[in-house]
Amino acid sequence: MPGRRKGILLPLAGVVVAALVLGGVLGGGAGLLTAEPRGGTAPLAFGDGFPDTGDQYLPGVTLSLIVDEWMKKANSYTCASKPGEPDTWSRAKRWMRCLPPGGDDNRYVEIEYDAADQIRVLKATCRLGTREDACTTLFATMADAALVPQPELRKRAMDWAGKNAASERGTVIGGVRLQAALSPHSMRITPEK
Repeated sequence: MPGRRKGILLPLAGVVVAALVLGGVLGGGAGLLTAEPRGGTAPLAFGDGFPDTGDQYLPGVTLSLIVDEWMKKANSYTCASKPGEPDTWSRAKRWMRCLPPGGDDNRYVEIEYDAADQIRVLKATCRLGTREDACTTLFATMADAALVPQPELRKRAMDWAGKNAASERGTVIGGVRLQAALSPHSMRITPEK
């Protein structure tokens, strides 16, 4: 009798498996042919505030504006550029440091950028003390320079940076984020997004 059970169970199992497979295929096909997708088929549009690749750069700020006009021409800084470093804050392709006359490394400005018109970060550092006029002036003039493309906001940015130079505060003005820090004493300017 045990041999006879195997003879019956094996074909029975084959029929059950075949029925399941055939039923699945037929049911899936019927579902595809008779069901219609819900909703539209067009992709959803992104809202106006959705970030894009241009949002990673300071709006309207160029290397010429910051380095040539503000750092070199107006303040006699010297600047040296080199390839970006993996440790830089923004992972930019290039990095530049500008020092005031005499090579005083207690105050300096760092610029992280991908191209002459693609500035990712402006950062001024001042190691003279949090209440020093030289530090406050450096931060305020950098905020002013970053907002040159938006003349109606320059004074507001400059005033904010001057008042908050010795703090840990931040704000956004005209799509530009200004962030003061105490350790190290610095002001970082980045795109809002």
